[in-house]
Amino acid sequence: MMKNGKVLITAGSTLVFGLLLFFGFQWGAPSLSAESLTEEEVNQTAKDKYPGTIIKTTKTEGEEYQIEMQLETGVYLISMDAKSGEVRSIKKETIGHAAEETAEKTAEKTPQKQLTQNEIKARISSQGDLEQIDFVQEKDNSHYKAVVNKNNEKITLILDPYTGAIIDSTMVADSIITENEAIAIAEKHVKGTGDDTEFYQPSDQTPYYLVEVELEDDRDAVVQVDGYTKEVKTITWEDDEVDDRDGHE
Repeated sequence: MMKNGKVLITAGSTLVFGLLLFFGFQWGAPSLSAESLTEEEVNQTAKDKYPGTIIKTTKTEGEEYQIEMQLETGVYLISMDAKSGEVRSIKKETIGHAAEETAEKTAEKTPQKQLTQNEIKARISSQGDLEQIDFVQEKDNSHYKAVVNKNNEKITLILDPYTGAIIDSTMVADSIITENEAIAIAEKHVKGTGDDTEFYQPSDQTPYYLVEVELEDDRDAVVQVDGYTKEVKTITWEDDEVDDRDGHE
């Protein structure tokens, strides 16, 4: 009887010890079975610790959250344990990176507005007299194209449709009229026959032709014809050597 009692006591002690060990393990090591915190929970924990604005949250493979936060003193990168929410490290980011992030977010929220033709005209008014302006719609490179006249020279401007900045500027090469064209213009203007022609290209003005024309009344006239515009600039009558700048016919 005494022997059976000892066996029962031993068995009972073993059972009690086993139960205590099991419950003690469950109570003492909950972290081994704990699930990872959600992104929302991690963000809330970060806000509770550091009042500010969360820019971006990323979970790494090493059971860690990387939280980028805008605080009063700058942008910080916070490393947080994915299970316990414990902060492992906090590091301030460089000013250049923070400015880049802010600029990107501002650009996303504020789309650029295309300038009107009148706004473009105002921006290029100092470039010369506007002759033509068009909006060129292309898939990846839409722009304004304007032609201005400055000092009797035509210039083609390519402009950014959002800022008005000049992207490209090209001189338009006007073709000079031929000698025969100049003679025909002079003959028609004074009603005579072309006799002699000379071409001049001075550095301080546009090129021109001097065409000597004989009239039926035996008078001679020297007609100056603009090489670009075909305009009759002056007429000199050889018998009285008087300039007729009004285009006397």
